[in-house]
Amino acid sequence: MSSARPMLPAAPPLLVGAGLLLWGWQNGYLLYALAMALILEGARWIGWRWPVNDREFNNASDLSSVILIISVLYIFNEHGAKGIFTVLAIMPFVVFPLLLVQTFSLAGHVRLSALFMSLRKLDPARHPEAALPVDLTLPYFLVCFLAASAGNHTPDAFLAVAALLLAWLLWAIRPRRFPAGMWLPLVVLTLALGFGVQQGLVWLQYRVEGYTLEVMDRFLWRFRDPDLATTAIGSIGRIKLSDRIVLRIKTGAPLPGMLLLREAAYDTYVYGVWSNQKPPFTVIDPDVSRTRWELSREPSDATLAISTYMGKDAAVVPLPHGATAIRLVAATEITRNPLGAVKMEIRQGWVRYVADYNTRSPAADAPPTEKDLEISDSYREVFEDLATRLGLKGKDPAAAAAHVRAFFADGFTYSLAQRHRYPRGRYLAEFLNNTRSGHCEYFATSTVLLLRAAGIPARYALGYGIDEYSMLERQYIGRARHAHSWALAYVNGAWHALDTTPSVWAPEEAEQASTLQPLFDLWSWISYRLARTQAEEVAEAERDNTFMLWLLPPLLLALAWRLYFKERVARSRDARPGPVRGPGTDSELYAVVAALEKQGALRQPGESLHRWLLRRQKIFDGTPLAPALALHARYRFDPAGLNVAERRLLAEHAAALLQQLRRTADDRPIT
Repeated sequence: MSSARPMLPAAPPLLVGAGLLLWGWQNGYLLYALAMALILEGARWIGWRWPVNDREFNNASDLSSVILIISVLYIFNEHGAKGIFTVLAIMPFVVFPLLLVQTFSLAGHVRLSALFMSLRKLDPARHPEAALPVDLTLPYFLVCFLAASAGNHTPDAFLAVAALLLAWLLWAIRPRRFPAGMWLPLVVLTLALGFGVQQGLVWLQYRVEGYTLEVMDRFLWRFRDPDLATTAIGSIGRIKLSDRIVLRIKTGAPLPGMLLLREAAYDTYVYGVWSNQKPPFTVIDPDVSRTRWELSREPSDATLAISTYMGKDAAVVPLPHGATAIRLVAATEITRNPLGAVKMEIRQGWVRYVADYNTRSPAADAPPTEKDLEISDSYREVFEDLATRLGLKGKDPAAAAAHVRAFFADGFTYSLAQRHRYPRGRYLAEFLNNTRSGHCEYFATSTVLLLRAAGIPARYALGYGIDEYSMLERQYIGRARHAHSWALAYVNGAWHALDTTPSVWAPEEAEQASTLQPLFDLWSWISYRLARTQAEEVAEAERDNTFMLWLLPPLLLALAWRLYFKERVARSRDARPGPVRGPGTDSELYAVVAALEKQGALRQPGESLHRWLLRRQKIFDGTPLAPALALHARYRFDPAGLNVAERRLLAEHAAALLQQLRRTADDRPIT
């Protein structure tokens, strides 16, 4: 070995051990980190050293490389793209054998050629850089530091400890010609600037992630993979999908509640990813007309005309639960897998097909297998404990499913924003026991695993939740942000949909829509109509294209007037035909709204009714404002509505609020 001075300075005494403890603390490996720190730092008081030659150093380096390659392949195969954090978290394990050999060698450092195979064949006489000595203690500390940041489950405490360790390192390697009185303020200033930059990067990350998700949704994630679905469970920041219209649904009658259109189902969950074993698709034979494909022999009692965009020749298509047939589509082939995903092979572009279904019939999927009861080790204890506390085990499946629905209806809220990071496998536990707030993927995944813990086979379903009616198109539409997930429970010998996400999720997401959305919708509708016309698939019930073109000038003028004055135009109750009038529009709470507006109260652009009334909490002191808002939200958005007693209670609460308004009208202004 060379006796030259190492390329890098050695880490200060005990710094490597401190870095290992920080890493172990942040990633749940504290016992391992403590043992590794004692071995490395204890070598300072142990005189044993071994003569290690270059070949043995090379072997130790190669061992670390092999461990890294095997780990990366396994982790990415199991966890997908999110495996990068797991790879970073185990790096101190991977590099430890090489640092251990250096620590107990007589040389106390390694040659640069041990780290790079390309340098091993070079002649040291002609290429002296290959024989340069390298002390690995400082790089290993930085590896531990990076691995700790990959866990970073306690951000504030981590930042404080990380700042102390960096200050310790900088103090040890500082130039001695500068006095400590000058060095210390500069370090404090640097750390403060670093904190400010870090906060700015976090803010930027939230924004970039939101825009990236929207771009990926628009161009890459348009088509459902029937075998793999990566959720946003564990993602930090606010999830925001685009308002782009991806589905159009024409019904013979108004929908009684939210319509679930399923695209795929999955049976295996590991660290935020749902998958299945790629069950084969089997061909469904059409009838003699080759325009009708039978999915079930159950009689149908409802029909939907669904329009969806096909960006490739074969893709899964959304269908309602209890679908019995697909018809009136020029498909080359239609196939189905045992988990209920239906794939259609047809030309690219907008495609329209008719789906017959039975509103009372469950999904005609294959019977459950062992996979439908499996819970991975990372989640089994959490969900089995919860199932025991709720008394679900041994209970009748129908009663247990109802109990699960009631559990998620009590105290859980819907939210697209997640601000905290937790240890791997703990996100669902935090959702169930602490935050009790999340989006549909949290609710659906937790419901599936809780049902399985109760002994009920369950699957995870993906698709869309449809309840938005377009007055422009006179049909229901599905946007990218209407993508939804729910559970399928095997009860009484059949698969039933179990959606435990709070029913207010669609209205809350609609509040985030852009003020320019009507203009975008108009352009989307024009593009859709032109595409349908070019494909010569305009249905007879649709309006004549010439008539619709004459409608465009007044519609554009009306939208320009609305956008110019930046006002939200209230939809007239008479504008929508009676049959498609939404439920809950006769709520007594609207009388309170009218009284407030008469007294001069103004709602901000984009402000929801809920937030507007809560902003005036002081006016309603001593009144049942919160219960009235809760009952109003259920009456307005929950498909189950209110019973007679709850309906009477809403009227009483609204009367109390009106009385309070009359009492305070002369005492305080309302703004």
